[in-house]
Amino acid sequence: MTAHAPFHATESTTTTYWYDGRLVDQSAIVIDPFAHALHYGSGVFEGIRSYETPRGPGVFRLREHVERLLESAAAYGLDVPQSVDELCRATVETVRASGHESTYIRPLIFFGEGKFALAPRFQKNATHVMIAVRGFSGTIAPGGATGCRLTISPVMKTPSRALPSTVKGNGHYTNSILALHDAMDRGFDEALLLNERGNVAEGTGENIFLVKDGRLHTNPLEEDVLNGITRRSTITLAKDRGIAVEIAPISTAQLLAADEVFLTGTAAELVSVACVDEHRYPAARPITEALHAAYRTATRGGDPRHADWVTYV
Repeated sequence: MTAHAPFHATESTTTTYWYDGRLVDQSAIVIDPFAHALHYGSGVFEGIRSYETPRGPGVFRLREHVERLLESAAAYGLDVPQSVDELCRATVETVRASGHESTYIRPLIFFGEGKFALAPRFQKNATHVMIAVRGFSGTIAPGGATGCRLTISPVMKTPSRALPSTVKGNGHYTNSILALHDAMDRGFDEALLLNERGNVAEGTGENIFLVKDGRLHTNPLEEDVLNGITRRSTITLAKDRGIAVEIAPISTAQLLAADEVFLTGTAAELVSVACVDEHRYPAARPITEALHAAYRTATRGGDPRHADWVTYV
């Protein structure tokens, strides 16, 4: 059974990153062994992609990603000196310096050196901002072309009143690690976490969509899910094509009764789900395939209705 596919570098690994306001070689970046984030997960991040387009490298929905990054930073009291515009420019600069057209971009803001205790904002721990880029093409699609084998996890999705799900916090993903390790130990590709109410929440790194009788369904943010940018894009692309979209809580009964199920995420794009535990879905996935094709077109600057989704390098 296929597990999570690894990143595939398109060329040699990039070694030039943007760190605290300037481009530097990877070897010049030194992380203090007592950096707060290393011990306590006190950082936030984004996953962004650039794609090869007819106009050169294009970063997909860059501004939306950077806005979410700074919202996440504010939630944890990380004082970031750069504005949205400045970090967008820095991202473009870093992609250009990488020499790659298709890339995976990882901005990271974290508490660094300072006092070794649990209130870094009050202790005045240093805040660091990094943008790392590596050549990347294709997707990280659990399950591959045949679709993802999904299992309902015994690990509960953390409630937003414990860890705010709309924040991409470094430490939040230990919840996903536990769920994914369990799923892979049991021979599955990916885990589906339920929230404390027993409703469907999300995968370990993806939002979820169902198709039933030609309608698209996904859950609201109140169900302890990330406000995924691929999720938002998929909803818009569906509406463009006249596909009705319902945003409401999803029960496991609705999940198993669906005609099609797919996951969305920056690295994964749109991933078909072949089965949930022992329940298999039909091999025909017309709406999933149509939306995936539409998404791929949009990411490469080919959708004139959403030309502003792509920032060219």
